[in-house]
Amino acid sequence: MKFEYEVFESVSDFLMVASNSFSLGMRQVSTLFLHDGYVVTYSPIIGGEGEESLWLISLAKGTLPLGLIEFDQSTGKIEKILRAVNPEKSHFLVVKPSMSTVLDKALENFKPH
Repeated sequence: MKFEYEVFESVSDFLMVASNSFSLGMRQVSTLFLHDGYVVTYSPIIGGEGEESLWLISLAKGTLPLGLIEFDQSTGKIEKILRAVNPEKSHFLVVKPSMSTVLDKALENFKPH
């Protein structure tokens, strides 16, 4: 497995960029992972046949409350909520896996500047 990293200075910066991946006018919920002191999201990048798998790892040092959160881009406010009802805000499901071999390998290979 190979990894490419996208590192953010703060969890708020991380959420600002993650929020921009939502389509306007559509209410969506994206999953974020808490792992070894980082807020992380990851996705495989499709390669050619016979190539080693490549994963994009986006992360920021920090934490978030577990469960459903709402992020307001205009104020940077993060709020834990019960339901995603406001289409003007971004929503994330924050989970803490008991085990993740992908994240373990990615963070083992990660060398912060």
